[in-house]
Amino acid sequence: MAHIGTFKEIANGSGFEGEVFMLPLSTKGVRILKETKPSTNKKAPNHRIYVGRSEIGSAWPKTTEDERDYLSLTFDFPGLTAPVYAILIKDEEGDGWSAFWSRSKKPVFE
Repeated sequence: MAHIGTFKEIANGSGFEGEVFMLPLSTKGVRILKETKPSTNKKAPNHRIYVGRSEIGSAWPKTTEDERDYLSLTFDFPGLTAPVYAILIKDEEGDGWSAFWSRSKKPVFE
């Protein structure tokens, strides 16, 4: 998996803020924010990914086999030829979170 981003938790617990470095998107100020309105659709994302006012993706909470929480990320916006699938997982050392790219849509941790 390729490392494509670094994030920190937002102090009020509403999500994460950081940077993404992948083509065609390399930018700071990327926010992964929890949905404020619960959805009745069980497949709806729990988080939305933004740069400025533009929504560039969605995220769903998951857990690894060894009980590590992570977010399954999907970046999908007009600049991409196809969606990019990644994960956001807490760094084993420190207080940060890292995003890693995955080529397939198959879950990374199964």
